[in-house]
Amino acid sequence: MWYSWLADLILCVLVGPSGHVIGIDMTDTMLAIARKHAPLVATNLGYASSNVEFRKGTADAIPVIDGTVDLIISNCVINLAPDKRKVFREMFRVAKPGGRFTISDIVADQPVPQYLVHDAEKWGDCLSGALTLADYIGGMVGAGFLGIHLIKSSPWQKIDGIHFFSVTLTGYKLPASALVSDVRYATLRGPFSRVVDELGTTYLRGIPQPITPETVCLLSQAPLVSHFILSSSPLWLDRADNRWTAVYPADTPCAWQGHFAMLAGPFVEAADDDHHQYRRGEPLEICSKTLQVLEGDAYAPHFAIINRAGQSVIGEAVTCAPNGSCC
Repeated sequence: MWYSWLADLILCVLVGPSGHVIGIDMTDTMLAIARKHAPLVATNLGYASSNVEFRKGTADAIPVIDGTVDLIISNCVINLAPDKRKVFREMFRVAKPGGRFTISDIVADQPVPQYLVHDAEKWGDCLSGALTLADYIGGMVGAGFLGIHLIKSSPWQKIDGIHFFSVTLTGYKLPASALVSDVRYATLRGPFSRVVDELGTTYLRGIPQPITPETVCLLSQAPLVSHFILSSSPLWLDRADNRWTAVYPADTPCAWQGHFAMLAGPFVEAADDDHHQYRRGEPLEICSKTLQVLEGDAYAPHFAIINRAGQSVIGEAVTCAPNGSCC
């Protein structure tokens, strides 16, 4: 972990006396404060010695040897790094095979223009350095992480029509060699009708798909494992099977209120049961009925929702597709 000595000391409790926490900061002042408090925290916890150490370094040059970290965390730090892809590569380098990250940061719904990129004050507000959600997750995948998915999101600020929002993401560095398994097929349960995973495999709900050992490892991670049935032989599902999941929009007119949905789940593409095609990180305008679907328990964990309307939208309800379906 880096850049939050107070959080590092809290982690001392979570990992227990046998665990080890590495805190990283680039300033001598913060390191001195952290090192001063560490022994006191250990004493209060009843530990024989402190289980946290603080090292001087930066996010794009992490002073940790390769493949030794179980969990990497940060809070609104990568946003400030000039070369974020280098940070992502450093994270992947130090993570253990089978390790993971959980990070919170500020992202934008569209590319940040140059006049904001070069605004020093906006840098300090975690705005100028914001990537789009698509570029942020894409950088993580490019570094080697997989199974990247949303933990939570919330609005941050809106400037000149650009929506900045906070996301917390988790992803994995899969083991270098897949475990021996008799699993050969994956059947998508839903609620999506179609998804494409980060390795490029397409799945249609209810239809068994042959998969490789690497894909078995990926689909065994949370939250992907809850969307699939993994089996040694082909397993088909239909609507009568209680393992089949689907969410349909209400059979009523809808309203356009300025909402846009961004897929932030562990799939690069996904489709719902009303013919919406979502691509990870790309805003898609949705009507009130689709908003209701995406805010339900089945879909909500996978989407960040923003509203681009500058003011309340007043308009009559409409049927937004000729066949009566949604959007």
